[in-house]
Amino acid sequence: MKGAGKYRKTFIEPFILLIIAETPLHGYEIANRLSEYGIELAGLGQMGNLYRILSRLENKGFITSKWDSNAQGPSKKVYNITNKGIEQLKLNKKELTKIKNIIEKFITKVSKFELE
Repeated sequence: MKGAGKYRKTFIEPFILLIIAETPLHGYEIANRLSEYGIELAGLGQMGNLYRILSRLENKGFITSKWDSNAQGPSKKVYNITNKGIEQLKLNKKELTKIKNIIEKFITKVSKFELE
């Protein structure tokens, strides 16, 4: 999703919520899972951006975090989704479905010009 600009937040937050809903993870694991969806966090400062988004989601009550000191190496913050986060994920599904329908309509209309 490079170059997504103003739409980046529209897409990245729902994917982060989905990833955390599937299984509690720490930041680097979330970043790796985002790449599976084609959302690359490349470049300097991108992990900082991810942690700012995670902090914002936590402040909104969509996720919680706790320190895991049981893992090898330094302690890591592990993120869990809340019931409020699940509700937000459902709202995101509705919004993304609307966007999907708009895009499909656009593609169908543009495809007519490819036949000429």
